[in-house]
Amino acid sequence: MWVGVVPGEKVIGISKFVRLANWIMSRPHIQEEAAVMLADELERRILPKGLAVIVRAQHQCMIWRGVRETDTTMKISIMRGDFRDDRTLRNEFTVLIKDQP
Repeated sequence: MWVGVVPGEKVIGISKFVRLANWIMSRPHIQEEAAVMLADELERRILPKGLAVIVRAQHQCMIWRGVRETDTTMKISIMRGDFRDDRTLRNEFTVLIKDQP
């Protein structure tokens, strides 16, 4: 998971991002729903000027159901505020995370 923030009124430390992500992602949700929940919660807590959330994950439901494709991953991208409106900012963020595992 990657999170980009253009700070607004409030800031939080990186450990709070991790705790919040773990809290939301540790519960059973559809990946798309969980990503939106995380973005909503971050927006509510820190009131950023821009927020980008990208989640790449394996779908455990496929493994649990016996589907043999265990390498299947899916990416969800949520861009809000400055990240949605400013193409240069959005491109900078996506370039920074492009080569990350």
